[in-house]
Amino acid sequence: MAKPKSPKKSSTQSAPAGPAEEAPSPLILTAVEQDLLERSLKLLVNIQTAPFSAQARREGYTADEHREGWRLLRLASGEAKPLEHLFAEVANGGAVEGAERLRLLQDVDAFENTWFPRTRAVIRRVVPRARREAFEAAFFKNLEQQPLGPAVIVSVRTFLSRLDGLSQSNDADAKEVRKTLVKRGLTEEKLKEVRDMLGKLEVGGGPLPERKVSAAELAKAHKAQREGLDDLRDWFNDWATTFRQVFGVKAQLKLGLTTAKRSSTNKKEEVDDAGDEEELGDEEATDDEAELSEEDEELGDEEAEIGEDE
Repeated sequence: MAKPKSPKKSSTQSAPAGPAEEAPSPLILTAVEQDLLERSLKLLVNIQTAPFSAQARREGYTADEHREGWRLLRLASGEAKPLEHLFAEVANGGAVEGAERLRLLQDVDAFENTWFPRTRAVIRRVVPRARREAFEAAFFKNLEQQPLGPAVIVSVRTFLSRLDGLSQSNDADAKEVRKTLVKRGLTEEKLKEVRDMLGKLEVGGGPLPERKVSAAELAKAHKAQREGLDDLRDWFNDWATTFRQVFGVKAQLKLGLTTAKRSSTNKKEEVDDAGDEEELGDEEATDDEAELSEEDEELGDEEAEIGEDE
């Protein structure tokens, strides 16, 4: 008697699933790369103006070179990145993260460092001596400046709430304090800017459109942007080397080719950090070299901008 045949496995049975495709992390630009973008933009915008364009053309800076600079800047900055890519990056943890989150925290921290002490000083100036201690203690109850980090979100949010309380209060001194702060620059427009920053820092991962971009496609786009940054750096260094030889220091500052640095004799801090010299082939001008007179600051003063070496 023939043995019964064992049932064959279906040919359509799926193979064991491989590991899930992971999307690449969002591309976060370093401080040096951000500096490259800013200085390249400065060069591209200002090199077109009358004081510089004629000399640039004499050095071989053509319309094609100018267009190439803009193309590389757009690629390096991710300007043309499709919206679907942005949705995918956010879904992968790119919503206000990395450098962008740090920048927002720094801005909120700077607001705190500026307006907490100023508000204390205004209270002590405006509120009558008989009650200023109590007024200050009430306004700043359980409210202290925080070090740079997530805690500043809470402290600044509380500070904004206290400012709202000043505006809504029937107390004459409270209204006078708020009125004085507005005169000093703490306007409703400024408060809205800060609230917007806090909102970006506090926002959760809400529902987003389903990611329709493959990890491979995102990786390819990131690679293209990274190559764009490298090519832009080469383009910038090429023309920076040429233009530094024909433009004076003041013109170089305006074109983003050189950064100003306070001279050690004046014992002042740097006013524009150049970043990594190897990355941008940077030069720095001391305070004595870079100081602008009133008439030299005029954009149309060609002699002041490009004739300095003559």
